[in-house]
Amino acid sequence: MTAPFGPAPTADSQIPEVYARQPVLHRLVPRMVGLDRDRHRRRAHHEFADDLPVVLLSGRHGTGKSAMLDDLQQAYAPESGTWPGPRVPFARINCTELQEQARVGPEMSNNSYAVEMLVELVAQLSRPVAGFGALRFPRTTAGLLAVVSARRPGHDGELRAADRHAATLMGVPPDTRPRPTWDSLFRPALPAPPDGGSPDPAAFPEAAVRTFLGGQRRGRSRGLAARRLAGWYETYRSEADNRLRGLPPGASGQPRPVPAAERAPAVARLCQEFHQGRGFRRGVERMLTAAFLEDVRYPRLRRANRTPRPLVLLDNVHTDAGRDFLELLLEQRARSGRGALDRMVVIATELHSDDAPDARGDGPAGEDAPYPQAARRSLHDVGTDSGWTREGTAPSAGVLLLPLPPLECEHLERMLRRDDRASFDPYIANAVHDLTRGHPMGARRLCEAVVDRSRTEEWVAAEELLDLAHSSRAGESVVWGLLDTLVGSENHDELCLFSLAWDREAAERLAERWVPRRIDGLPAADGAAAQLERERWSRGPGSRPFITDRFLRALLVHQMRSGRGGRGVDWSGAHALLAEHHRQRAESRSGRSARDEWSRFLWHRLAAGQAPEVVDRLHAEFLRHDGDAVDWLHVLRTVAHAPRPPGNIWFEQCQEVARGRRDLVQLRADPGTDLEKQAVNRLLHALWYAADELAEADRPLVDRIGQDLSFLSAQHLTGRAVLAQAAIRWPRAVKDGEDWPLDHRWQGEGPRTGGAA
Repeated sequence: MTAPFGPAPTADSQIPEVYARQPVLHRLVPRMVGLDRDRHRRRAHHEFADDLPVVLLSGRHGTGKSAMLDDLQQAYAPESGTWPGPRVPFARINCTELQEQARVGPEMSNNSYAVEMLVELVAQLSRPVAGFGALRFPRTTAGLLAVVSARRPGHDGELRAADRHAATLMGVPPDTRPRPTWDSLFRPALPAPPDGGSPDPAAFPEAAVRTFLGGQRRGRSRGLAARRLAGWYETYRSEADNRLRGLPPGASGQPRPVPAAERAPAVARLCQEFHQGRGFRRGVERMLTAAFLEDVRYPRLRRANRTPRPLVLLDNVHTDAGRDFLELLLEQRARSGRGALDRMVVIATELHSDDAPDARGDGPAGEDAPYPQAARRSLHDVGTDSGWTREGTAPSAGVLLLPLPPLECEHLERMLRRDDRASFDPYIANAVHDLTRGHPMGARRLCEAVVDRSRTEEWVAAEELLDLAHSSRAGESVVWGLLDTLVGSENHDELCLFSLAWDREAAERLAERWVPRRIDGLPAADGAAAQLERERWSRGPGSRPFITDRFLRALLVHQMRSGRGGRGVDWSGAHALLAEHHRQRAESRSGRSARDEWSRFLWHRLAAGQAPEVVDRLHAEFLRHDGDAVDWLHVLRTVAHAPRPPGNIWFEQCQEVARGRRDLVQLRADPGTDLEKQAVNRLLHALWYAADELAEADRPLVDRIGQDLSFLSAQHLTGRAVLAQAAIRWPRAVKDGEDWPLDHRWQGEGPRTGGAA
């Protein structure tokens, strides 16, 4: 059967969420599927002829993971256009939605995440494909019917699961009303009770399997189809026994043919094993996954590999349901010995945090990551040839991991150039990039707001970025819209307040004072921490700061600063409470721990606008005869990243102090001010200004940072080399938008244990 000729529907390749994603969408996936995106023309499989990896797209919230799947769905299973409907056997599952809707657990004897996933895959992949026919899943369907048919009297949850899955597996269209139930589909196959009472529930699985086998045909023989289906399960069990005994597959010979009367009971045995739970249930899930891959491997209409490979899109596989299914799939593919051979293309997305993009675990090199032997490639690498081959026997060796990179500043400039009439600060593209760190959704919405505002205003300054509203969205604040999408609005005020906290204890102090309510049944700080960890916004109980994702934290802090978050909690009051909290902790500790607590104390004082107090403490520490320059720079670097206080006047005042234009004002206010204190004052304000996402550190300001550090290096009693190195490297890092380096090796020996503040 030949494929119809004509152009295929195309997606808008310029949607901002998929900028820089074209090597995957337009090259890798078409090579894997074997069908061009832009026309109904089969193409040769240039890669992965005998073994297919699971392509795992990894990124944080809003990096375009789901947008990439949307693009692939529009390309290979469009809902409208010249040829609507799937162009290849196609399925897409959002694992988060499936997990929320599924009712699973030890108390459910006929359902699990694996069952839910397989039922959904069978239903979607069975849809007819124009020009190629439809895939069939006889082994999988028979096994699933056996499992879902078990139910205990009076257990409504099991009855609903049986009804829902039975109708889907028997191919009943989802819009059929009334929806058939298990009883209406399979009760005629139940043996009549001798006493005229209710049928025995133990007979339900066999009745469902017998009904299904009765409708199967292989060629012209219904019996041949049933015999081969039951024979496959017996062969699988025989080979599983061989593995347990340490024998190779087939060592015990071919299993005996299954008599006609025993075929339905042979498949229905799965139900009893599944019902026993734990390891028995997992064994059945492995068998069902193997049956699914066998059905994909040998579809009814596959001749000479004419059918394009099936395409399965799995969103959010970091959830329990997604990770559970991927574990089964990868395990079966690794066990096959000759590679997957099921020819099923799986493109999956997972969510990870932004704080450690390279180490996907707590151990070295991500040793405790879920897929430790996954091959890692960049999107650019897979444009022509991914170079992937299975390089290990572990299941995770079947994963091709593609971290989604952030957008570059050039992408943002392109978004801003959509309207030639727009007039805005030329630094604004850099400001958006510094703020979002290339976050695709955040960058797109902020750029849209800038372009929208510039059409009605003569000039849009970078300092206004977080206060913009979008006219096409009823004047909605762009920050509010982003937060509503990223974390929802339910706990908005609490998250804004907790964004000021350095750790869980600090958040608990805020909650004790201002948040009496509970979140998800837990104390407010614990409930918020669980939500943030679940959504990968923090690293867990030891997360410092409390919200580790810098983009989300910047949005929440701005809401707090502008008075639109925190249930009316005063900005200065919150920082005063937290500063006192860290001061008390610093006084009860020593060494590096005390230094870190003093750093956080000064961080909160500077955020509250108490710059003179912070300068006094930094100057006093600088003059200590036993002071350590590395520790002093560590404190300075931490403090300088404090958020700016409310009011846009900060941008002008901070620059004036940093450039030395207020040295005389400081000298008049404090006649005893020496040159070192003036340099500390200028340096703190210059770094504070440079650390702000919306402020542009120009060349004179960068040079001033180097000059003040160089001057201080000549005044420090023991840290001349350390400060001289910082005078070279920090200005360069500020200019390039990188983290300011700090290395103990600069002083040639380990740091001493002097105080920090």
